[in-house]
Amino acid sequence: MYADIVVDVGISNFDVEPGCIGYLIHPFIFVMMKVVVTGSEGFIGKALCRELAKRGVEVIGLDRKCGTEATEVCELLKNGGIDCVFHLAAQTSVFNGNLEQIRRDNIDTFMRVADACNQNHVKLIYASSSTANPENITSMYGISKYFDEQYASIYCKAATGCRLHNVYGPNPRKRTLLWFLMEKENVSLYNCGQNIRCFTYIDDIVEGLIYAVGCKRQLINICNVQPVTTMYFASLVKYYKPIEIELINKKRDFDNLEQSVNRDIYLVPLSYTSVEDGVKKIFDERKGKDMSY
Repeated sequence: MYADIVVDVGISNFDVEPGCIGYLIHPFIFVMMKVVVTGSEGFIGKALCRELAKRGVEVIGLDRKCGTEATEVCELLKNGGIDCVFHLAAQTSVFNGNLEQIRRDNIDTFMRVADACNQNHVKLIYASSSTANPENITSMYGISKYFDEQYASIYCKAATGCRLHNVYGPNPRKRTLLWFLMEKENVSLYNCGQNIRCFTYIDDIVEGLIYAVGCKRQLINICNVQPVTTMYFASLVKYYKPIEIELINKKRDFDNLEQSVNRDIYLVPLSYTSVEDGVKKIFDERKGKDMSY
């Protein structure tokens, strides 16, 4: 049905991974495509849908904000014609301790989506997290994502999990560090702002998710491996807007001093945006829209 649609996906600056499946034809041409994106109204989902649509891909978005649930994927796949599912819908806050909510949205829903993809032989690309590891005992979000990785590796034949690392960009998700820095005049940084993170720009995340379509690996990292302190990141924002930063010499129970990158997991080889350039892009866009402070 979609064999006549040829779309240049525009990915550059890396080599085709050995073993990529037939969706990608060098030099990075899509032959298809109709996809489902769950969590399509979220921060990452919106950006992914916009980019896919620009490249001529037909996108079906599912999001609770629009009155649709991620589990509706199951019926869509039964009807056929879907080439790929991007599963981004989840409870995404590392601070969320509601076990029932996390179990329902991050585990039960994931299992249903993964099972449907497996039964209908459809590629599944799902969002995992840098907090997904067996030693994580502080973040229920991270624990749920680690479960998803293990489940997919056993029960889903064509699934690629994408470990995302501290995603940021224009119009950030509420209650993230960048959101506080952009929206508030006074911001407190715990552990004296010395927590270390690999902030990864939204455009790179989108490119990495698209890369995953043609990837046979079960798990990949999409990460700007440029670790910086939260204080340094805040100082970049402060260069563009007035903000008072309070350093608090206290480590919260759920804080990790350093959000580590598992180097054993394949890193998608993009030309990642530096944090300096990423923050500048955000304020350049605001300036273009005349959104002054």
